[in-house]
Amino acid sequence: MILTLQTQLMPSPEQAEKLLATIERFNEAAEWLAEKAFEEHSANKVYLQQEYYYDLREKFALSSQMAMRCIAVVCGAYSRNKSIQPRFRPHAAVPYDRRLMGFKGLDRVSLLTLEGRVIVPMVMGQYQQDRFNAKHGECDLVYRKKDNKWFLLVTVDVPGHSANDPHGFIGVDLGVVNIATDRDGDVYTKTKTEKVRRKR
Repeated sequence: MILTLQTQLMPSPEQAEKLLATIERFNEAAEWLAEKAFEEHSANKVYLQQEYYYDLREKFALSSQMAMRCIAVVCGAYSRNKSIQPRFRPHAAVPYDRRLMGFKGLDRVSLLTLEGRVIVPMVMGQYQQDRFNAKHGECDLVYRKKDNKWFLLVTVDVPGHSANDPHGFIGVDLGVVNIATDRDGDVYTKTKTEKVRRKR
Protein backbone atom coordinates (compact mmCIF):
# COMPACT_ATOMS: atom_id res chain seq x y z
CA MET A 1 0.00 0.00 0.00
CA ILE A 2 1.41 3.41 -1.01
CA LEU A 3 1.11 6.21 1.54
CA THR A 4 2.19 9.84 1.33
CA LEU A 5 3.79 11.17 4.50
CA GLN A 6 4.02 14.91 5.04
CA THR A 7 7.22 16.10 6.68
CA GLN A 8 8.17 19.68 7.37
CA LEU A 9 11.52 21.11 6.33
CA MET A 10 13.27 23.72 8.46
CA PRO A 11 15.75 25.36 6.07
CA SER A 12 17.97 28.25 7.08
CA PRO A 13 17.29 31.54 5.24
CA GLU A 14 20.22 30.78 2.90
CA GLN A 15 18.95 27.24 2.21
CA ALA A 16 15.41 28.54 1.66
CA GLU A 17 16.73 30.96 -0.98
CA LYS A 18 18.43 28.11 -2.83
CA LEU A 19 15.33 25.89 -2.65
CA LEU A 20 13.10 28.72 -3.86
CA ALA A 21 15.40 29.50 -6.79
CA THR A 22 15.39 25.80 -7.72
CA ILE A 23 11.59 25.50 -7.60
CA GLU A 24 11.12 28.66 -9.66
CA ARG A 25 13.69 27.61 -12.27
CA PHE A 26 12.26 24.08 -12.55
CA ASN A 27 8.73 25.41 -13.10
CA GLU A 28 9.97 28.01 -15.58
CA ALA A 29 11.61 25.18 -17.54
CA ALA A 30 8.47 23.04 -17.29
CA GLU A 31 6.31 25.93 -18.56
CA TRP A 32 8.67 26.43 -21.52
CA LEU A 33 8.76 22.72 -22.36
CA ALA A 34 4.96 22.41 -22.02
CA GLU A 35 4.59 25.08 -24.70
CA LYS A 36 6.91 23.12 -27.01
CA ALA A 37 5.05 19.87 -26.34
CA PHE A 38 1.71 21.56 -27.05
CA GLU A 39 2.99 23.13 -30.28
CA GLU A 40 4.22 19.74 -31.50
CA HIS A 41 1.26 17.78 -30.06
CA SER A 42 3.68 15.34 -28.42
CA ALA A 43 3.66 13.77 -24.97
CA ASN A 44 6.31 11.28 -26.05
CA LYS A 45 9.05 11.30 -23.41
CA VAL A 46 11.72 9.87 -25.73
CA TYR A 47 11.01 12.44 -28.44
CA LEU A 48 10.97 15.41 -26.07
CA GLN A 49 14.18 14.19 -24.46
CA GLN A 50 15.93 13.95 -27.83
CA GLU A 51 14.72 17.39 -28.90
CA TYR A 52 14.90 19.47 -25.73
CA TYR A 53 17.14 17.83 -23.13
CA TYR A 54 20.19 19.97 -23.98
CA ASP A 55 18.04 23.11 -24.18
CA LEU A 56 16.81 22.47 -20.65
CA ARG A 57 20.40 22.04 -19.47
CA GLU A 58 21.70 25.16 -21.21
CA LYS A 59 18.75 27.60 -21.00
CA PHE A 60 17.74 26.81 -17.44
CA ALA A 61 20.96 25.40 -15.95
CA LEU A 62 19.15 22.30 -14.71
CA SER A 63 21.18 19.28 -13.68
CA SER A 64 20.93 16.17 -15.83
CA GLN A 65 18.46 14.43 -13.53
CA MET A 66 16.37 17.57 -12.98
CA ALA A 67 16.06 17.95 -16.75
CA MET A 68 14.83 14.35 -16.95
CA ARG A 69 12.30 14.91 -14.16
CA CYS A 70 11.11 18.08 -15.92
CA ILE A 71 10.49 16.13 -19.15
CA ALA A 72 8.61 13.41 -17.24
CA VAL A 73 6.42 15.97 -15.42
CA VAL A 74 5.51 17.78 -18.63
CA CYS A 75 4.73 14.50 -20.44
CA GLY A 76 2.52 13.37 -17.55
CA ALA A 77 0.64 16.67 -17.43
CA TYR A 78 0.16 16.99 -21.19
CA SER A 79 -0.88 13.36 -21.76
CA ARG A 80 -3.87 13.80 -19.40
CA ASN A 81 -5.56 16.24 -21.81
CA LYS A 82 -3.92 17.01 -25.14
CA SER A 83 -6.47 19.69 -26.05
CA ILE A 84 -4.94 22.22 -23.63
CA GLN A 85 -1.43 23.36 -22.84
CA PRO A 86 -0.40 22.47 -19.27
CA ARG A 87 0.50 25.44 -17.07
CA PHE A 88 3.08 25.41 -14.28
CA ARG A 89 2.83 27.96 -11.49
CA PRO A 90 6.16 29.48 -10.35
CA HIS A 91 5.93 27.77 -6.95
CA ALA A 92 4.34 24.45 -7.96
CA ALA A 93 5.68 21.31 -6.24
CA VAL A 94 8.84 19.79 -7.70
CA PRO A 95 9.35 15.99 -7.82
CA TYR A 96 12.54 14.61 -6.27
CA ASP A 97 13.70 11.05 -6.82
CA ARG A 98 16.54 9.11 -5.16
CA ARG A 99 19.13 10.68 -7.46
CA LEU A 100 18.12 14.19 -6.41
CA MET A 101 17.82 13.59 -2.68
CA GLY A 102 18.85 11.36 0.19
CA PHE A 103 17.64 10.98 3.77
CA LYS A 104 20.15 11.38 6.57
CA GLY A 105 18.16 9.61 9.27
CA LEU A 106 14.77 10.87 10.47
CA ASP A 107 15.81 14.48 10.99
CA ARG A 108 17.74 15.61 7.89
CA VAL A 109 17.50 15.34 4.12
CA SER A 110 19.98 16.18 1.36
CA LEU A 111 18.33 18.01 -1.55
CA LEU A 112 19.85 19.04 -4.87
CA THR A 113 19.53 22.73 -5.74
CA LEU A 114 20.84 24.80 -8.63
CA GLU A 115 23.91 25.53 -6.50
CA GLY A 116 24.55 21.97 -5.33
CA ARG A 117 23.27 19.92 -2.44
CA VAL A 118 21.98 21.32 0.85
CA ILE A 119 21.31 19.28 4.01
CA VAL A 120 18.06 20.54 5.49
CA PRO A 121 16.66 19.74 8.96
CA MET A 122 13.35 17.89 8.82
CA VAL A 123 10.63 17.26 11.41
CA MET A 124 7.75 14.79 11.39
CA GLY A 125 5.07 13.46 13.72
CA GLN A 126 4.93 10.04 15.35
CA TYR A 127 2.60 8.68 12.65
CA GLN A 128 5.18 9.54 9.95
CA GLN A 129 8.09 8.19 12.03
CA ASP A 130 6.35 4.82 12.49
CA ARG A 131 6.05 4.39 8.72
CA PHE A 132 9.20 6.15 7.55
CA ASN A 133 11.45 3.07 7.41
CA ALA A 134 9.34 1.55 4.61
CA LYS A 135 10.69 1.69 1.03
CA HIS A 136 10.69 5.31 -0.21
CA GLY A 137 9.44 6.37 -3.60
CA GLU A 138 9.39 9.76 -5.30
CA CYS A 139 8.97 12.83 -3.09
CA ASP A 140 7.52 16.27 -3.77
CA LEU A 141 9.20 19.44 -2.55
CA VAL A 142 6.41 21.86 -1.63
CA TYR A 143 6.66 25.57 -0.81
CA ARG A 144 3.67 27.16 0.92
CA LYS A 145 3.99 30.82 0.09
CA LYS A 146 1.27 32.14 2.41
CA ASP A 147 3.23 31.25 5.56
CA ASN A 148 6.67 30.69 4.01
CA LYS A 149 6.81 27.00 5.03
CA TRP A 150 8.53 24.08 3.31
CA PHE A 151 7.33 20.48 3.15
CA LEU A 152 8.56 17.24 1.70
CA LEU A 153 5.78 14.82 0.76
CA VAL A 154 7.35 11.37 0.96
CA THR A 155 5.74 8.31 -0.65
CA VAL A 156 6.35 5.03 1.16
CA ASP A 157 5.34 1.46 0.37
CA VAL A 158 3.98 -0.11 3.57
CA PRO A 159 2.53 -3.61 4.06
CA GLY A 160 -1.14 -3.81 3.15
CA HIS A 161 -2.46 -5.30 6.39
CA SER A 162 -3.47 -3.11 9.30
CA ALA A 163 -1.35 -3.34 12.44
CA ASN A 164 -4.43 -2.56 14.56
CA ASP A 165 -6.97 -5.22 15.53
CA PRO A 166 -10.18 -3.27 16.25
CA HIS A 167 -12.26 -4.26 19.31
CA GLY A 168 -15.98 -3.67 19.74
CA PHE A 169 -16.69 -3.59 16.00
CA ILE A 170 -17.96 -6.18 13.56
CA GLY A 171 -17.73 -6.26 9.78
CA VAL A 172 -21.02 -6.57 7.87
CA ASP A 173 -21.40 -7.38 4.18
CA LEU A 174 -24.68 -6.09 2.74
CA GLY A 175 -25.85 -8.32 -0.09
CA VAL A 176 -28.54 -8.84 -2.70
CA VAL A 177 -29.59 -12.44 -1.98
CA ASN A 178 -29.09 -12.19 1.76
CA ILE A 179 -29.78 -8.96 3.63
CA ALA A 180 -26.44 -9.15 5.43
CA THR A 181 -23.62 -11.46 6.49
CA ASP A 182 -21.47 -10.53 9.46
CA ARG A 183 -17.82 -11.29 10.20
CA ASP A 184 -18.80 -14.10 12.58
CA GLY A 185 -20.51 -15.95 9.71
CA ASP A 186 -24.12 -15.25 10.71
CA VAL A 187 -26.38 -14.83 7.67
CA TYR A 188 -29.46 -12.62 7.81
CA THR A 189 -31.90 -13.72 5.11
CA LYS A 190 -34.90 -11.99 3.66
CA THR A 191 -37.25 -14.61 5.15
CA LYS A 192 -36.36 -13.76 8.76
CA THR A 193 -36.52 -10.05 8.07
CA GLU A 194 -39.93 -10.33 6.39
CA LYS A 195 -41.31 -12.22 9.42
CA VAL A 196 -40.15 -9.43 11.72
CA ARG A 197 -41.59 -6.77 9.41
CA ARG A 198 -44.97 -8.52 9.29
CA LYS A 199 -45.00 -8.99 13.05
CA ARG A 200 -44.30 -5.30 13.61
